[in-house]
Amino acid sequence: MSSKYLPYDVSDIDTLLNEPWEISDQPFMLHAAYALNCLYDIVAPEDDEEFTPDDMWGNKIEKKILDRMVLDIEADFNDAATNRKPVRIWDKSYSIRKVNAYDHSRLHLIFNFPLENGEYTITKEGVLNLTGVSDPILKPYEISKEQAQINRTYLRQIIMLAEDDENDGWDQLTDMEIVVYCWALFYNKHQFDNFIQFKKEYQDYLYVTEKEILSCLNEKSTLRQKPVGMYAFSHNKIQKWNQDNYQESAAIKIPASKAEDYWYDVALKKTFKPIDQR
Repeated sequence: MSSKYLPYDVSDIDTLLNEPWEISDQPFMLHAAYALNCLYDIVAPEDDEEFTPDDMWGNKIEKKILDRMVLDIEADFNDAATNRKPVRIWDKSYSIRKVNAYDHSRLHLIFNFPLENGEYTITKEGVLNLTGVSDPILKPYEISKEQAQINRTYLRQIIMLAEDDENDGWDQLTDMEIVVYCWALFYNKHQFDNFIQFKKEYQDYLYVTEKEILSCLNEKSTLRQKPVGMYAFSHNKIQKWNQDNYQESAAIKIPASKAEDYWYDVALKKTFKPIDQR
């Protein structure tokens, strides 16, 4: 197996397992999610319904099985890309976009698991980022799994509050939380990171400066100097902004479990409520 490429960081692994739609415009990452889904299907016990994708780490798989499987996965993914067919990842269908933006010939290098006695041990560190070698100087811009979860939960709290019309939830958002909600609407609609277009479409709802918006981005977005992905903003930075501007956050008081349930049971199914209905 290959060791030419570096592994994904922990927050990226979490995204591959739980939020593949977040990276649906990045073919290498979408392939990684697809490969992990295929791997999970092989190692998951048939009689254990509580076995989750996170439970596959540390499991073993025969070398000959995985070596054959990565070639099949590569062939299936490339066939879907070439013929514009969707791939199934964690029970949902995804179209492969930007099919000319990735090297179709190296997808089989996706895993680099430790080998012993003819068996691979499945590890997070063995899932490789095939986009290329990362510069060590970028390490400070990686997001930990814990921080990524906090950022996700905060966005879902904001969405739940924004859509709580019975209790005037929209009016309880801080000015920066409104930006975060608008960005979620924009990204969910377009699935691309166009900050200029975002500012144009939502200019009537942006009550803060561009400099303030950029100051509240997460580490990965800060590196790009624009919002990147659905979870582009940092919970910690926004809370600091709220405090500095004397705006109390009602969103963070919503129990995380309720926000999670609302996200999956309501928000995603309705594709969010149009902002012009406020």
